[in-house]
This record gives sequence, C-alpha cells and structure tokens, in this order.
Amino acid sequence: MAITPYEEIQRKALELEIRHSIYSLISASPGLHFREIQRRTKIATGQLTYHLNYLQKVGLIKTENDGEYLRYYAQIQINDEERRVLELVRQKSIRHILLFLLENDNCNHEHLVKDLDIAPSTISWHLKKLIDANVVNKDVEGRKSFYSINNPELVKKVLIKYKESFLDILVDRFIEMWET
Repeated sequence: MAITPYEEIQRKALELEIRHSIYSLISASPGLHFREIQRRTKIATGQLTYHLNYLQKVGLIKTENDGEYLRYYAQIQINDEERRVLELVRQKSIRHILLFLLENDNCNHEHLVKDLDIAPSTISWHLKKLIDANVVNKDVEGRKSFYSINNPELVKKVLIKYKESFLDILVDRFIEMWET
C-alpha cells in the first residue's frame, strides 16, 4: 500500500526523538495540559511550544480548550464521550469526587464533604461542572440534593484505560477493586 505525502510528513515528524517522546506521552496520557506535559518531559517552554505546534500542524495531535486548560490529544484516539470524562478526571478533586460516587451512589453534599478532604465550596463548584457536563446527575428530595454518576461504566472505563496517566494512589486502589 502506497504512503500518501501527508502520511510521509507525519512519519518524518516523529523521526525526531524529542517529538516522538512528546507524541508518545500524549498518546499514552490524552488530555494533558501544557504544564503537565512540560513537567513530565522536562522540555523547556519555548522548545515544547514549538514541537507541540509542529505536531498539531502536521495533524498528529489536536487541542481542546476545556474552559481552564488547553488539553492535547492524539488525533483519532478518543471519542467525544470519553474525552469529556477524561478532561474532568484530569483534575484531582473531580477524580476523587467521581471515585467516591462510584463507590457511594446517590450521596449528598454533606456526605461528600465529610468523607473527602475537600472544601464544601470546592465540592459544590466541581459538582456543578460535572452536572453541566452531564457526567453526574442531581436529584432533589425535599431540602437535600443527591448525586449519582449518569454512566458509571464510562467513568470506570476511562479510569481503567488511562490509569497510568493519573499518578494517583486512589485510582490505583479503585482499579484493583474493579479488576478483581
């Protein structure tokens, strides 16, 4: 099968070791933001910016702005539903809230505050983001609100599929529990 000129450009782009290492990291850990890529690769800011722009220009990676961060993904690697969850679980507090909700379905704000070492206002803010992204559902009963994950299987799948990229002991424990 003949290689198109575009495929040849992409192949040559990855011949450079530094670009290959950046692309490999983004492929293995989709949804990382610039500073996290920089921390993991230890590449200088200007140099990393140049290579990320080049990889994007030749179509090997793409970016998506989640409102807080510009996140990097390998092209045609992840579907929109997984990407939406992955953008959220990249944030440690949200990841811990989702892990808690996976184990404690239909819990209220008070329960989350008591069991997670996260400020009540921070939990409220993250829950709003999760509800807006349609990842978490809010049911109101009287004066209390109860939260549950809309698609727990999708959240589990994302956590398991990208577990290596989280560097989080809680995720490791959760995955061990679900894989056994």
